[in-house]
Amino acid sequence: MIFTQSRIFSLFLVLFIVLSCGKDPLSDIPEKDETIIVSTISDGQIIDEAVKINATINLTGNLVEVFIDSQSIYSSQNTKDISLDFDPESYSTGSHLLKIVLTHTNMKTTFKELNFSIHRRLVVINLPENMMNQYIINAVAFASKMDGSLISAKLFTNNDRKVVLSSPEEFDRDDEFMLTFALTDNGFATGMTTHTNLTRNNPGTINLTKPFRGEEGETKTYPITGFESHDIITSDNINEPYNSDYRLHLDTETETFSVTIIDDIDGDMNTPEIFYMSGYALGNYQYLTLFPPLADDFLLDKAEFSTEGLEQRSIVLNSSKGFENDSAFMSLFGYWKENDIEINNFHLIQNISQAVSPGDQINYTLNTNFYDYRYWITFGNYFAAGIGTPKDSFSIPENTLDFTYANNKVDFEITGTNHIMGRIRLNNGGVFPIYVWDITFNSKAISSVPLPQLPPEMEESNLLSFYTNNELKITSTELVSYHGITDYDEYIQKVFKDHKDPLKVTEGQELIYKANVPFHDGPIKDFPFQ
Repeated sequence: MIFTQSRIFSLFLVLFIVLSCGKDPLSDIPEKDETIIVSTISDGQIIDEAVKINATINLTGNLVEVFIDSQSIYSSQNTKDISLDFDPESYSTGSHLLKIVLTHTNMKTTFKELNFSIHRRLVVINLPENMMNQYIINAVAFASKMDGSLISAKLFTNNDRKVVLSSPEEFDRDDEFMLTFALTDNGFATGMTTHTNLTRNNPGTINLTKPFRGEEGETKTYPITGFESHDIITSDNINEPYNSDYRLHLDTETETFSVTIIDDIDGDMNTPEIFYMSGYALGNYQYLTLFPPLADDFLLDKAEFSTEGLEQRSIVLNSSKGFENDSAFMSLFGYWKENDIEINNFHLIQNISQAVSPGDQINYTLNTNFYDYRYWITFGNYFAAGIGTPKDSFSIPENTLDFTYANNKVDFEITGTNHIMGRIRLNNGGVFPIYVWDITFNSKAISSVPLPQLPPEMEESNLLSFYTNNELKITSTELVSYHGITDYDEYIQKVFKDHKDPLKVTEGQELIYKANVPFHDGPIKDFPFQ
């Protein structure tokens, strides 16, 4: 290209005018600079709760502006520190850009950009130390839509104190979802629980508590006297859920009595205040209370068993449908001291099994030396439990329950209104099942429950193929009510949210069940961590 002398002069004139105005011809191209430091949000972060946008401006400029995408949310002159409230609920889900622009007095700009994503927070799960036992090799929490499709899943370990599940898509506060925990042990058996009909507001946060986990510790053996070969003593101590503080055993053949203390594997065992046992002599209930530690020269003497403080009581089972000569079972437990209620430690007072007809009494023995009591009763497909002594009579509710199961979906037929929730147990059976999956749902709101889709994070278990091939099996279902809780939402708040023993926060439990197996071992639990 050929430039004439006059054209070269014109170019120099333009350059002179620009420079004389003090403006850099490249000033419209912004430069990234470390003069802007954001301390609370990192690049690529997922934001699903209200946060602070904190930033420090290391050079004083003429103007500071903060943008979310193209929207200005803050503007100030000569600012060095910024602290802004940011609520993701005011923005759509998906990818967004935070941009802080500093404009200098010479009109030059520097800026800081951070990409982030907005999710809708579904639930926060707070975990105590040693939540899982030492045999768990894979732990997953995952959320699903009510049609069973997966929303999100996260692996967690005993090093985690919090698990947060969120939805990358829009999810209204009243939309319902399912929450599932899946724990697989080193034998590749999986324990699972699912709770349906949850919302972002209820529960919002779940606070799990570490269960007592005992293993057999030292066993001490002592001599006995006065016992005959047919004598049997019974002792059962429970630290709910599931484990005991001690085990007692009488062996009349070797004329010995043994005590095994159950040690907490996490080192925080509550030392038992008493050893309690009961036995029968000529058909009469007798008991003995021992205070540990036992002396090295302790002798178990049958003559020391007592009947002091015993009362004979009874209950009556009623049903409008009638029944005749069916067996009823009852267990009565005692809290020895007030503190035992707090730590949920109780001792078996008596097991009863009796054939009953309408109006027949079920007789039991109450040891009045205990501070308080706990019981459960089962008859036919009816179960009741509570804290305190049993009431004088129980009326079996009019509810009926039936179900069909196909293609990973359970459909219910329910009659009656005396219930707030239903429960489903899936189990392949056997002494050592490959899986036990318990599902809880709002029985007043839904009558069909699709099994949640299993996430790839569960690849350590054996269940992905079972789910895909529709090979999971249902063994029992329940229709449950709690006295003192009016609906499912209240149950979530009072029991599920803070991992409570339901009998300690209600006035008792009743349920009916329908099972494909002959044995029913009491109500389905809320979590698989026991």
